[in-house]
Amino acid sequence: MSTHRPLANDPLTSAWAAGLRSSLRAFARTHLPEAMVPAHFMVLPDLPHLPNGKVDRAALPALSADTSPERAYLAPRTPVEKHLARIWQDLLGLPQVGVETSFFDLGGDSLTVLQMAAQIRESYDIRLDLRRMFEDPTVARLARMIGSQADPAVTGAGNPRGIDAEAMRADAVLPPDITPHPEALPATQGPFHHILLTGGTGYTGAFLLRELLDRTPATATVHVLVRAQTPRQATDRVRANLAEYGLLTDTDMDRVAAVPGDTGRPYLGLTKDTYLRLAADTELVIHNAAVSSWIVPYPQLKPVNVFGALEVLRLACRTRIKAVHFVSTIGVYPGHPGERTWHEEALTESAHVVGGYRQSKWVADTLMLQARERGIPTHVHRLGAVTGSQKSGACSPDTFINHLIKGCIQLGAYLDLDLLLDLVPVDHCAAAVSHIALSARSEHAVFNLPSARPTAMNDIFELITAYGYRLRRLDYRSWYRELAAAVERGEDNELARYLPLFGTDQPAEEVGYQGSRPAFTTTHLDAALEGTGIRPHPVDRELFDLYLDHFVATGFLPSPDEAAARHLRPTTVETPTMTTTPAPVFPLPRTHPLDPPPAYRELAAEQPVFQVRTPRGEHVWLVTRHEDARTVLTDLRFSSDPKTPGYPSYISGDTPIPPGFFLNQDAPDHTRLRRLVTREFLITQMEAKRPRMKAILDDLLAAMAARGTTADLVRDLAFPMAATVMCELLDVPYEDHHIFVTLTDTILDRSSTPAQAEGAARELMAYFDKVVTAREQQPTDDMLGRLVAQEEAGKLSHDEFVGLAALLMLSGYDTMAQMIGLGTATLLEHPEQLAALRADPALYPQAVEELLRYLSINHAGLPRAATEDLTLAGTRISKGDGLLVMINAANRDAAVFTEPDTFDIHRPDPQSHVAFGHGFHKCIGLTLARVELSTVFAGLFEKFPTLQPAAPLEELPFRHDMVLYGVRALPVTW
Repeated sequence: MSTHRPLANDPLTSAWAAGLRSSLRAFARTHLPEAMVPAHFMVLPDLPHLPNGKVDRAALPALSADTSPERAYLAPRTPVEKHLARIWQDLLGLPQVGVETSFFDLGGDSLTVLQMAAQIRESYDIRLDLRRMFEDPTVARLARMIGSQADPAVTGAGNPRGIDAEAMRADAVLPPDITPHPEALPATQGPFHHILLTGGTGYTGAFLLRELLDRTPATATVHVLVRAQTPRQATDRVRANLAEYGLLTDTDMDRVAAVPGDTGRPYLGLTKDTYLRLAADTELVIHNAAVSSWIVPYPQLKPVNVFGALEVLRLACRTRIKAVHFVSTIGVYPGHPGERTWHEEALTESAHVVGGYRQSKWVADTLMLQARERGIPTHVHRLGAVTGSQKSGACSPDTFINHLIKGCIQLGAYLDLDLLLDLVPVDHCAAAVSHIALSARSEHAVFNLPSARPTAMNDIFELITAYGYRLRRLDYRSWYRELAAAVERGEDNELARYLPLFGTDQPAEEVGYQGSRPAFTTTHLDAALEGTGIRPHPVDRELFDLYLDHFVATGFLPSPDEAAARHLRPTTVETPTMTTTPAPVFPLPRTHPLDPPPAYRELAAEQPVFQVRTPRGEHVWLVTRHEDARTVLTDLRFSSDPKTPGYPSYISGDTPIPPGFFLNQDAPDHTRLRRLVTREFLITQMEAKRPRMKAILDDLLAAMAARGTTADLVRDLAFPMAATVMCELLDVPYEDHHIFVTLTDTILDRSSTPAQAEGAARELMAYFDKVVTAREQQPTDDMLGRLVAQEEAGKLSHDEFVGLAALLMLSGYDTMAQMIGLGTATLLEHPEQLAALRADPALYPQAVEELLRYLSINHAGLPRAATEDLTLAGTRISKGDGLLVMINAANRDAAVFTEPDTFDIHRPDPQSHVAFGHGFHKCIGLTLARVELSTVFAGLFEKFPTLQPAAPLEELPFRHDMVLYGVRALPVTW
């Protein structure tokens, strides 16, 4: 720099200094974590020196407000720069904007940058490449983008978040000091008493910690490195993280030693004493800590993801050699179009590993295997994209795929891309890594942990639409335009933060390689897990419903009806096809007791949606095809509220629907009430009740056996089993079961007079009013007790509470009783299928799904009313028309189910059924049903292997006159 004293008003020097400060700040941001980027830079003509030539730090001028980045100012020089600066001033509320100052340093964010882009498009009729805008957000750079969109310096294809392959290889050289000391104790082969876990307060870390605690002796301690100031804070973070995913037990923290530290700092951020103690005590290290963001540049990830791996290896060399199990990712494999197989071996290719996150994991992965060559027993576990628990559905919202799902739901559309996703349940990953680490038997260095089978991204979104979300499928450019426009309008969207990954024509390579078909060998993994039963659940409708249930219950996602209300789009096709022939009388007759009326299929062949006349004289549309049923059940223009004009009164009659019966309500009340109880029926809660269900079943079966060799299975098993389970679930005295059994039968009997039905409903509400009032006066730790807390919080009224309790009993008791009776009759009617079940009890869950499809006990239909004119399957439906969705017919649709009238427990995809409904009114008790039915059928046929019917099927008294189909008695013998 010049040694001359600057003039008081020197615009050239001021401009040069402002540019230098901006450049220094940009350089620092690409090489340092955000917290370490200096807040101020002061440019001086000279540095003051001491007589010995060293810098005189005491003589350095103090930083002033004028040196803040907001005050660094280089005036606009061209008309374009001046116009852009005015736009920035208006958006950010600033008196002036320098052309070399970052938009984000001035207070901008991802939302305001989109608003700024919208104004630029209006002014210059061009659409900015927002990915490039995020790379260098200054007026000067933006002006060049506007002036020359072909400028390779502006629109080139470089990846600003990554480094080149040569730089990766340079970083992937293990320092010479990482070598076991000659006097270090040899590695322990287990059992392990002191284990160090890094990343234990993250999502995968919570499940790793759970597995380590469960798989080690009660005397073992798991040391968890936690970014915290004190041991108390560290312990609180570990406890809260376990609790967040439903993994915490009462005694866990007795065996967890939370250690304040920082993986991204030398010596792991530990004090000297703590570091030496861990070096001496630790026998095994599970290194899981990493910054997993896809939009953070490599230099900012390097301290934790690369230097952290080196610090862990240094610890592994001290005092005692320690096995290190490193949690890596299949993202370390280069992206290639077409097919490519990746084996469990050291990485050799660095080109086409894109993005800061993948590159940092590639470097750390390589360093780990180099350390193995020096005598440190390292193992690398390359995980697929980690998703929710396959047991509970608990899932971290903070992953790219989950942000993408939420962003697309918020937008009402998803992008059509030829991408394969390798989604692996987190609990499977944790179990596999922990087993391999603790067994200490495998000599293999690398393990691939991919999914059970890769899933196309479009198929993922099909599963989401099957859940009830109404999403449009758009080509990438159209989808991007809608996303950018939504964010520019200031709409809340989860993908706003990821805009650097999306360009106008295609996404960044980090999102995935279109057309890529990678395969991952698992020879080492299979050998290590042989005989353990540890295997991932494939990504299917059951698993994704579990994840979506969790996200809706926790509030991360809106319910399908909330999302649909935001993105409702009217149907534009109108083809009036009103039938002129006399409408048949509903209900139509069955010709076989286990099959729906054949007339459904015959009439639908002529007209997919057709009219019938109910005994009350109403003309309603019957919906019998699978696709049409799903459409109606996910379209908010079809109301579930009996007060809606045209709503079929065939089922409900004139009986008023009590408050709290959210089954017969629309949003927002339906959503509000449903959300209060959804968490009570998560699969983890229901699976936890399986042992108690088995005990109830065993008692009933023992009583049957004690009475002889014959029984009425409905009277002696189906009804008492269903009633006892629901009584215990709601903590209602079983002695009162005759009250709600009798009242329920009267309400659901279609031959009951209006006065009889209304009287039974009043008595049922009066009974549950007493139950709820008692619980309000003395809350307990159960479902109704937790609803008391919701009532006290103002989330439901007393009357709604009463109705909700009655609804849960009504829907949970009778449905299960009918499915147990009718399901047993069906299995006995198909002895070859029953023999296959007895030979392989693992088939019972699949058999339950087929029974639900095949029987579909709701034979009265799901009533709806159209709230506007629309078209369904080519048929004009007018506002005020009533509809009945016949799920028993939909589940026999030959367009969806091969040989639909055949009962086949080996059917490949029985879960496509709509026995539980579909969309935002889908039955919340489906997990209860699956657990209870599989428990009952497995236990029944194990207890009575020679069970057989004591009367022909055709002679059984079936419930033709009830809302729920079933059998009133089922005599059996053994």
